Amino acid sequence: MNGFRSMGCDVTLPFGVPVDDVRELFADRDNRFSRFRASSEINRVNAAPLGLTLLSNEFASMLSLSIDAAGATDGLVSPCIGGALIAAGYDRDFALLPSDVGTVVPAVVPPLTTLSLRGRVLLRVEPVTLDLNGVVKGRTVDDALALTGRGWVSAGGDIAAAEPVVVGLPAGGSVTLHGGGLATSSVAKRSWLAGGTQQNHLIDPRTCRPTTSQWLHVTVAAASCHVADVAAKAALLLALAGPRWLDDRGLAGRLVGHDGKIVLTRAWQLRVPEAQAA
Repeated sequence: MNGFRSMGCDVTLPFGVPVDDVRELFADRDNRFSRFRASSEINRVNAAPLGLTLLSNEFASMLSLSIDAAGATDGLVSPCIGGALIAAGYDRDFALLPSDVGTVVPAVVPPLTTLSLRGRVLLRVEPVTLDLNGVVKGRTVDDALALTGRGWVSAGGDIAAAEPVVVGLPAGGSVTLHGGGLATSSVAKRSWLAGGTQQNHLIDPRTCRPTTSQWLHVTVAAASCHVADVAAKAALLLALAGPRWLDDRGLAGRLVGHDGKIVLTRAWQLRVPEAQAA
């Protein structure tokens, strides 16, 4: 496989698929949307978190996608969680976080109604620190596959495919993805302590704190990696209601609890042979 590292994860493509354009795409998105790059556009936008801001076309497009994701998930996957993430201690690259960041005080997650986007013009009527990681990686995987026009693209296990590919699953097993996207949302790796209390990178806007959901991993298959990624995040945040939420939308989902118990949605059970499901 071809590969490189970007967005804090390994990006891989099959042998024979040109990698240079994909590498450039990921680098551009990382440079633009990473909170951990001083020169990124998101840091410029967040430096003045109130009032009118003129965005690049690329930033406006990704923010629009994030606003749509928030609407589709009743505000669960929100671009407004940046301040709460920082308040939870996630204020630098994850590799640089200490084992315990000390005592933290939760920050309010502003409602989506505090911002509006018209073309390239963003208006925030209250201070809002943006974080677009709810959509950036999944959309970039989809866009990378569109660039190559064949094969598949994987970033940290989130995949978009134009041909069949076998994908390993959290807690064991594998599935064959025949097309579309598959993504996993997880609190297994990006977690840390704050005054001895476990924190993670998935902020629940309803509590303004890192999620305490019983799900350790949620994997979803959908028409695109972006849709799968947003749905997996929402289902994990919804805790006990997650499987029903996916079922109501006809999405194939596999949810793994902290206790190792695996729950499959109806769509997953219909599409994945039992031998592959666990």
